[in-house]
Amino acid sequence: MALGVGFLFAAGVVMARVGLVSVPSSTGNLISVLSGWVPIAVIAAIFYPNELFTLPAAAYLWMVAVGAINFPIGRFLNLASLKLLGVARANPVMATAPLYSAFVGVVFLDENMTWPIALGILITMGGVILVVTSAMRGSRPQAQPVPNAGAPVPVGGAIATTSILSRLRTPFYLGYGSAFTSAVVYGIMPAMSKQAISYSGNPIVTASFTLLAGGLIMALAIGPRIPRDLRMSPRRGLAFVLAGGVTMTVGVLLLYSAVLRAPVIVVSPIVSLQPVIALIMAHFFLQKLERITWPLVLGTLLVVAGVVAITFGIET
Repeated sequence: MALGVGFLFAAGVVMARVGLVSVPSSTGNLISVLSGWVPIAVIAAIFYPNELFTLPAAAYLWMVAVGAINFPIGRFLNLASLKLLGVARANPVMATAPLYSAFVGVVFLDENMTWPIALGILITMGGVILVVTSAMRGSRPQAQPVPNAGAPVPVGGAIATTSILSRLRTPFYLGYGSAFTSAVVYGIMPAMSKQAISYSGNPIVTASFTLLAGGLIMALAIGPRIPRDLRMSPRRGLAFVLAGGVTMTVGVLLLYSAVLRAPVIVVSPIVSLQPVIALIMAHFFLQKLERITWPLVLGTLLVVAGVVAITFGIET
């Protein structure tokens, strides 16, 4: 069951990647959130109607906070990095979320820094460095002739500032900036989600409110452009984003079932194989969009190994 979670998450990421080629990240994020909210809301309304509106006010505040951070920020940046970098390069970075969970636990929650956590951090960082440097070599631009070579150019700090800003706006830096920020958000989410779910003890009810809050906030943020994006985006792209959102939601529900039936320390390392599964899927289904290299494969395996070590360190 836990392996099924990793498979569904990976399949959802790959399908979303195909759709995002022709769909803006913001609108794609809204579609994925709402498509995930509908089945969870239906399940909650059918099986847990009495729990939906009988929780204390603090519970709803926590659920809104989780939804406001997780989906308009975390998932949006997740999809943005997939659009800019692709599955093979963005997914290993986003898989480092447990590293930030460990950081929050050690620094803010007075948890102990164990040897598995320390070793996992080193291995994970090594994998991330390998993935990023491999992508950096692959994205290095060809030398181009300089136009107007004889014209006067700005001197001093103006040149440096312009050069830095132009670099930061490239897909490489925007993509990895989005991926790392998304991983940080996903890393702090477990602590916030644990607080939100503590009031009801029901992950389905909690997820229905967090997804709804995230979807509404995202809709308010991009409202004026939604009709235009839907008109301009091909139906095939919208269908893939929709399918990716539904698939990831089914993965979330399966994850809840797996955790109820087995210890987290058993489930988490298996689920952490998701980047490897996504890499394999990208190799077979995204050959026109992705180029898989051996440094990417090795870096992904190191990230997964480090995440497994961190998970053991947190849960033991």
